[in-house]
Amino acid sequence: MGGEQLVITLVPTWLKVAWTAMVLVIVLVYWRHRGPANFLWFSDIAFLALVPGLWLESSFIVSLVACMVLVPEALWGLSFFGRLLNIPRVTGLADYMFDEGIPLWLRAVSLFHLPLLAVLVWGPWRLGYDPGVYPWAALIAWVVLLLTRWLTKPEPNINHVYRFPFAAGAKLTPVQHMLVLLVAVPLVLQLSGHVLLLIMFGNQAP
Repeated sequence: MGGEQLVITLVPTWLKVAWTAMVLVIVLVYWRHRGPANFLWFSDIAFLALVPGLWLESSFIVSLVACMVLVPEALWGLSFFGRLLNIPRVTGLADYMFDEGIPLWLRAVSLFHLPLLAVLVWGPWRLGYDPGVYPWAALIAWVVLLLTRWLTKPEPNINHVYRFPFAAGAKLTPVQHMLVLLVAVPLVLQLSGHVLLLIMFGNQAP
């Protein structure tokens, strides 16, 4: 017909609305019970960034988020289900989910990691993976790690800038600890995620 245009929506509206609603609820809960510093966690940054990423159907934003946290989120999932199924401890990333000193309902809020992991895989599959995001992911990682060390206290050890969950007894100076993180996060966690995403979705043009 004359002036009609076909609009193709890659991300269903129900997902956009549901994700935004989930983010609003969790932001309110965490702001009140854990404080604003909690949003320096890489997982929380990714969770929030997916709101514009999904609404704009932006391959760049979704790819950037996936590159940043796909591997850490997968490790969180392994840690959580490992503890749930009584499998020997792997990373300790989800140990707090079984800490009875934390209210059960507050721990339940952290289950957002599971839909986050799902969207980190589904998003690049649906929108295509942008291979140019890795340098930006590395830059953001350095900025966030340095800000976290500067702005937060040893507890709750946000982004593990004070101690590692898998090597709490490591004898490193604060400078050595940060240097390990500044190298390992972009060159191990993010680069491996980037390569994995390229293998899975690199042939899908954004």
